[in-house]
Amino acid sequence: MSASVMQQFDIFAQLVASGNIVASARSLGLSPVRIVEAMNSLEDRLGFRIFAMANGSVELTDTGRKLVAALGSMEIAAQEKWIDDSFPLPADPDKMTRAPVRQPPPPTESPQLRDIPPSPEPVPTGSHGPGWHASSPFAGSASPTAERSKAQKAENKAKATPRPSPPAEQNPAIPASPPSPPAQDAVRQVVLASHPAIFSHFQEALVAFEEASPDIGITMRLAGIGAPEVADLFARNLADIAYFYALEEPERFLSRYAWSERISLFVGEGHPLAGKDGITAADLADTPYVALAPGNLARALIEEALAGNGLHVGPALMETDNLYEIMKQVQSRPCYFAAFGPMARDFGKMSGIVRLPWAQGLPQIQVRQAVRDDLANDPAIVALAEFLFR
Repeated sequence: MSASVMQQFDIFAQLVASGNIVASARSLGLSPVRIVEAMNSLEDRLGFRIFAMANGSVELTDTGRKLVAALGSMEIAAQEKWIDDSFPLPADPDKMTRAPVRQPPPPTESPQLRDIPPSPEPVPTGSHGPGWHASSPFAGSASPTAERSKAQKAENKAKATPRPSPPAEQNPAIPASPPSPPAQDAVRQVVLASHPAIFSHFQEALVAFEEASPDIGITMRLAGIGAPEVADLFARNLADIAYFYALEEPERFLSRYAWSERISLFVGEGHPLAGKDGITAADLADTPYVALAPGNLARALIEEALAGNGLHVGPALMETDNLYEIMKQVQSRPCYFAAFGPMARDFGKMSGIVRLPWAQGLPQIQVRQAVRDDLANDPAIVALAEFLFR
């Protein structure tokens, strides 16, 4: 069977075994993009879908499972015959019949060689060529006449063959031409938009993908984005893949849940609520609130999520994105601060800060991944999205 079809079925078998694009790429020594391209090509050949993407993994479709079961019941030779019959080899251009090539007429004799007497006998030109027969005296050895004829042909050929021009540095009349630049392979550019706080989660994976796929260039667009911002970026073709925060699945475009980050509430270690075992919304009803700056996406998500959990924050005692200033405020006054994700992790490590135990379980903020609709089947985009989603 052809090498390309064989490789596609090798990739197919590896995906069935591992269920993961990244793991299959590593096992076969290929890039994730090549894995996706091979599967797309195989599905196009077969005329039906074999795999489906689900939660960052690759799963067989119902038809794919039937194909695996059918192949598993065959002998190896029968499998190869089925593949050969289904995917016949293309015609080999090297084995196709070619029209005979017409040889150019021999060059005319040079005037300087006319004094050489003609050969008294036919000169052999090759096996069973003109003038050769079994009784010819030239069949087994070369005569002096044949040697002169060879010299004549060599000189005629040298005169008929154009000689190369001398290099430019030896011929000042010919200007030197600059060497042609080497051909460069086209690099596919992908724009990845992400909230800066999310980017740290897949930064190492992104570097690994770039090393494994040198034919793909990735441009990062780091900004505080939520579902509305992602929809705008996609509509203007300013992003291909996006990671964003949300409270629920947006309706304007497709996305998938990646993970959640729980909201945490913080007070100073001297706060009256710092020693309680469980806090409710009623305990914080009259407690001043320290907030992030107006327009901060994290603040909007926190306040909306807390309101859905029964905690309606009052007017903010302070509004700033400076965590140091917030820490000083929480340490010195009976107020509380809400955060999630890397910000909550960093704030909880600060001196004199206590995380409140919430009795009913605090709400969580979702992290979601989205791919632009028109790129949902693009091999490079799918490979990168799956690589980062693991």
